[in-house]
Amino acid sequence: MKTLKIAIIAATLTLGAAPAAIAEVAASATLSSSYLWRGHDLGNGDAALSADVVYSSGGFSGGLWLSSGDASSTEYDLFLGYGGSVGDISYSVGYATYSYPKGTANTKPGDLAEYSYSVGYGPASVTIFDDVDSSYTYTAYGYDAGDFGFTYGEHDGGSDNLSHLDVSYAVNDSLSITMSTVLDSDDTSDDAETTFVASYSLPF
Repeated sequence: MKTLKIAIIAATLTLGAAPAAIAEVAASATLSSSYLWRGHDLGNGDAALSADVVYSSGGFSGGLWLSSGDASSTEYDLFLGYGGSVGDISYSVGYATYSYPKGTANTKPGDLAEYSYSVGYGPASVTIFDDVDSSYTYTAYGYDAGDFGFTYGEHDGGSDNLSHLDVSYAVNDSLSITMSTVLDSDDTSDDAETTFVASYSLPF
């Protein structure tokens, strides 16, 4: 699953004490049964392999996300973010650019980019993704309950103004299963479409 597509890798900032400026580099690889992105199966049911490298220090983070891609091209994303918390309220801001070097898209870093803004309270969160060059936005409302995660997402200004509900279950630290259901869409072919995705991730 394209988890890093959200472009936010937030670190916790404890107020009242200086954050530890310890730099860390983390990497992982994920194999998913399909390329699920914001309610859309971009790979038309094909499996997707992705990997990421993330550098973080204090509340800042940045990194690279690579993927075998959707039905049209391979993909690599670059992202930057900053996150922290005030009491029980967490926040983060980010920037990501998405590149598709093959196929008809043939985009390079900066051609497709988004800003993101997120706020959370306990297990609940709201994240807004704002396209840099258009009026398109995507808003995700999330809630975590133990091993289950729930996300309601809305596209605004896209090709279909789709809304969807994702229900995820973490089988263990590596394996997760997600059911994504289209709730509403301007494209009638999307109506009541449900996708199941299994993802297996391993840290390096």
